[in-house]
Amino acid sequence: MRVSSLSIAQNFVTQLGKQQTALQRTQLQISTGERFSRPAQDPVAATRALELQRAVDETSQYATNAELARNRLSLAEGALTAVGETLQRLRELGIQAANATETNESRALIATEVRQRLDGLLQLANTQDGNGQYLFAGFSTRTRPFSQTPTGFQYNGDQGQRLLQIGPGRYIADGDPGSRVFQMARNGNGTFAVDTSPANAGTAVVGARGLADPSQWDGGSYQLVFTAPDTYEVRDAANAVVTSGAYVPGQNVLFRGVQLEISGTPAVGDSFSVSPSSFQDVFTTARELVDTLALSTESTTGRARFQNAINHALEDIDQALGNVLEVRADIGGRLRSIEDQQKTNVDLDVELRTTLSQVKDLDYAEALTRLNQQLVGLQAAQQGYVKMQGLSLFNYL
Repeated sequence: MRVSSLSIAQNFVTQLGKQQTALQRTQLQISTGERFSRPAQDPVAATRALELQRAVDETSQYATNAELARNRLSLAEGALTAVGETLQRLRELGIQAANATETNESRALIATEVRQRLDGLLQLANTQDGNGQYLFAGFSTRTRPFSQTPTGFQYNGDQGQRLLQIGPGRYIADGDPGSRVFQMARNGNGTFAVDTSPANAGTAVVGARGLADPSQWDGGSYQLVFTAPDTYEVRDAANAVVTSGAYVPGQNVLFRGVQLEISGTPAVGDSFSVSPSSFQDVFTTARELVDTLALSTESTTGRARFQNAINHALEDIDQALGNVLEVRADIGGRLRSIEDQQKTNVDLDVELRTTLSQVKDLDYAEALTRLNQQLVGLQAAQQGYVKMQGLSLFNYL
């Protein structure tokens, strides 16, 4: 069979084209550092690489979310630390004001600092992050959460709690609504509150109060009324007498599991009400302390009224402190969870990138060796083609 010169030439051109294509692909691999640039070059590896890259991107987003949550929670923890310190200072000021050596004038000076501390509490409740978003406004991060009105203190945020995904199936709240932080403390001792009738004319003072038998407490409202300086009776919400007895100063009065230590001499008709604890915001607690410090102690009745009020205020401050500490503990737990997840995310990211590199990255030693082989092969083919083109029968005639 004879092979024409045209067929030889075409075959050479085809083979040269294939070698040049292979050489070009190798050069592209070396320049990009990747085994393939198009999925068609290695469909299985390309599919695996896409899956791994998606996992790497998700892990990167988890890391970003975790850092955002950590920053906001750290700011919130710092603000609540300052809130706790402020409440602790209010407690110290209340104890100081209760000292018998204090006068109306000195308590007025203490009240001035309490007002300043109240302003500081409002500022802390309206703390913003670096993006100008309020920490304690729920979802309404652009709304100033707390404001003071003529009738009291108002929460303008909502009850939302934004969740950020910091890992596969792992979500974390990056803040708390201000209502939970500043409005969810119960007044009194957390179970019940004791209020003094403003009409009391005696010197009776309620000191320690608590539950002697929690199983008997029914959560009802009661009124302790002195029918004489040495006798009392307790009435329920329907005005029915629950119990009665002789009053001895310094001894406890017991009813429905409630235990009240009462001292002083009551007047006939003096009364104290006992009702289930209700939620009270920390700003109202501070405001009530200011109002208490304004009470006159010039008379024995005034001193008793002041002592009852200051005892009530100190109880409320203790409850507010406990609530803030509870929220701080919750935030601390979330920060620890974020820290643990961040470590997991780092390990996962390293593993994913390592696997992705094994699937996608080029083996430079093998590629450079292959490049040299292809160059030598191409050069040999080119030189052979030149010599083949120079062959002619006429050269031998």
